[in-house]
Amino acid sequence: MGTRKVIFILLNVLSLSLLLPPELWSQSMLFRVRKEDSHVAFSVYKWGVFKEEGRFKDFGGTVEFDPQNPVTTKVDFAINASSIDSRNPDRDGALRSQEFFHVTRYPNLRFTGTAVREIDKSTILVEGNLTIRGVTKRVEFPVKVSGVHKAGGQLGTLVGFESTFAINREDFKVAERWDIIGKEVTIHLIIGAGSASATAIR
Repeated sequence: MGTRKVIFILLNVLSLSLLLPPELWSQSMLFRVRKEDSHVAFSVYKWGVFKEEGRFKDFGGTVEFDPQNPVTTKVDFAINASSIDSRNPDRDGALRSQEFFHVTRYPNLRFTGTAVREIDKSTILVEGNLTIRGVTKRVEFPVKVSGVHKAGGQLGTLVGFESTFAINREDFKVAERWDIIGKEVTIHLIIGAGSASATAIR
């Protein structure tokens, strides 16, 4: 077969591949969490009456995600425990103490995903290991995929996620002797991530 004919066939194959629907040439990409587009918050009731709210200001992580095949999603996320902010400096000091997060011994909270199931077209169920105060527990929670946007340029591709779920603080030995604080802590995550400096994972 002549060289020209080989080149002609290769060009035709390439042209056909570009015409294929996205689901046939989709690929996972590595997205890095953008702090400026994310929010990590929590709330808990005190005396069963007052709802106290707070957030963590310093965190980071990566999400490996394919919008056409979300069950392949992989998550690695860490939070700086010292960055806790409850809008009250005295309370923040208490939350950093040995009774609560004990940040000098356990500086980070961490979540590593182990499995993902698809609930519907826009929601996945993420399962993994959550570590707080050196205690690791298996948790699972629903995550809504807010959307994917190919911004291009320095932003690359952008993806958004949102989740609300609850954990039992006593499972992680947080404030075990504080009966005035409810055991159930609600976590609310708004995560924005970008592929600007990431490469495709094939």
